[in-house]
Amino acid sequence: MLLFFAVFALAGCRYPVNIERPMTEMQGGELNVGLSENPPWVIHTDQGPAGLEVDIIRALAEGMDATVNWHWDSEGNLLAALSQYQLDLVAGGLTQDSNVSALATPTKAYYESHYSVGVPRSTSLPSHLEGVEVALPAVNHIAHALKKEGAIPRPTTDLDALNQAVANPSWWLHAHNYQVGEWEIATDQHVMALPKGENAWMLVVQRHLNSYPGIEQRLQQLEAEQ
Repeated sequence: MLLFFAVFALAGCRYPVNIERPMTEMQGGELNVGLSENPPWVIHTDQGPAGLEVDIIRALAEGMDATVNWHWDSEGNLLAALSQYQLDLVAGGLTQDSNVSALATPTKAYYESHYSVGVPRSTSLPSHLEGVEVALPAVNHIAHALKKEGAIPRPTTDLDALNQAVANPSWWLHAHNYQVGEWEIATDQHVMALPKGENAWMLVVQRHLNSYPGIEQRLQQLEAEQ
């Protein structure tokens, strides 16, 4: 009897199962995906959803021979729907710092955005950031980290119109043709959100995310097209 339960437990670890939807229902069926706009990860266009994470999800669905039903809403509403198993997946540039764990299960990080400081090609990179005025998005989470480097943060709503040092992810800086310094100001770890307990589905999604190619190049391309 003990041997039976041991084998059963091992089998359960090796072959994960879902709580709500069996994988056989998802394979060749429909996927309900929640989207919150956050370019270049998720972009709302007149032709339908676009962006890096939309590309990733479409490739996942194609490999499963599944049809995607897209559902647009705020991040909070989508996560609430996910917690009630109304959605299979939520995307919108979520990071591990996002407040998703209470309502959903985040994937492991599939990509890291490294924040640095860049300057226009016509300008020399400074040897240090002490006393350097650095522009950054008006709403951000890196101003404190910049101050620790000695920089003077200057939040702005229009980074594209500036001809000075800018702090943003390295893919953004490269897309806007900045010289990028070696400072690592902060790091965002990007995830998607799945319903809690959907273990087999999580395994499929995570494997797909881990193997998806060319993320850095695609981000640069999407940003340059904005």
